[in-house]
Amino acid sequence: MEPDSIAVSQTKNAETAMPTTQAGRMRAAVEQAVAAGPGFLRGDIDADRMAHTMVQAVRDCTAQEAVAGGEKASADAEVEVLRHALAELMACGSGYLAGRCDAACVARTMTQMVHEFGPH
Repeated sequence: MEPDSIAVSQTKNAETAMPTTQAGRMRAAVEQAVAAGPGFLRGDIDADRMAHTMVQAVRDCTAQEAVAGGEKASADAEVEVLRHALAELMACGSGYLAGRCDAACVARTMTQMVHEFGPH
């Protein structure tokens, strides 16, 4: 028996739904990069792919913010921590892709990100 196409569609939509808060969207972007971190740190993926993942996570978050109305500044402490994390992901990832830093730099950043934002 094939799965109900409506139920499958609803499940996929729920899985890819945009978080409703600024902190949620930012957290999802950080988690997107952090999810690839352990594989990179084990050597399963290369620094180029990791850097692209880091940059794409930030771009995805920026695009979601635009769709959500572009919440600018939040006094929320979590948002401030996540804002710094996203800035670091973009700076490190784009720095690597521009040849301004090396794979060891990406590894240091991802080690910190996994430690701070990974599952505990």
